Amino acid sequence: MPHQHPCKTIIPIDEQTSYEAAFDENPDNRQTVHSGGRNKRGVATHSKFWASHRTLKVAFIDPPSQAHREAAINAIKLWQPSINLKLAFVSGTAGDIRITMVAPLNYSAVGTDATLRAPHENTMNIGTDLKHPGFESAVLHEFGHALGLEHEHQHPKADIPWDKPFVYHYYLTRFNWSKEEVDHNLFNTLETLNTRTTPYDKTSIMHYPIANELTIGDWSVEKNHSISQNDRRLMRKIYPKSLPSA
Repeated sequence: MPHQHPCKTIIPIDEQTSYEAAFDENPDNRQTVHSGGRNKRGVATHSKFWASHRTLKVAFIDPPSQAHREAAINAIKLWQPSINLKLAFVSGTAGDIRITMVAPLNYSAVGTDATLRAPHENTMNIGTDLKHPGFESAVLHEFGHALGLEHEHQHPKADIPWDKPFVYHYYLTRFNWSKEEVDHNLFNTLETLNTRTTPYDKTSIMHYPIANELTIGDWSVEKNHSISQNDRRLMRKIYPKSLPSA
């Protein structure tokens, strides 16, 4: 079976526009960072979560089959118990989340960055084949991004002993990734410390599998196939079920 392509997040063209879109959708996305004892806002630190209790419309753009579409919907619905958003799967292509299913790439905009995409553009692609054993986990991972989650292996506390020269070679030769793409999706540590309300979680659906050959010493992470308890705990904090008291 061919290698399953790892996920790439869609990088916004302009971080200031990304911040403004996130703040317009949900003022709680405004973040402050501590630097030299003073508070300042940095656009690189904002979160991208949707407004609580809103309806998130999910559309599919030319899915290859009804079975393919339904399998993706069934996987996406596994997130529903842990969020206060209403997921509405709409006919047609006009959705907040617009999914294509073109092999082989897997990628997604992160949360409110989906609003920066043109109406005719997808915000996510599920390129893993329906019959691949990793199909459901690919959908869960990409939709985690759609809900605003970042890659878990980039958690500030991950401290992964990467063999960086070999990782660059591995991703170039297997997936034709540039150094910049590897940096963005693997090595860059997330600065959003105050959006990370759970400890680093090796079992997160948002974590890449990491083969021992990609690290120095004896360190690896198996492929995760389901939403972890910490994933759900984090989602319940971001999208709490109860309405805030007046």
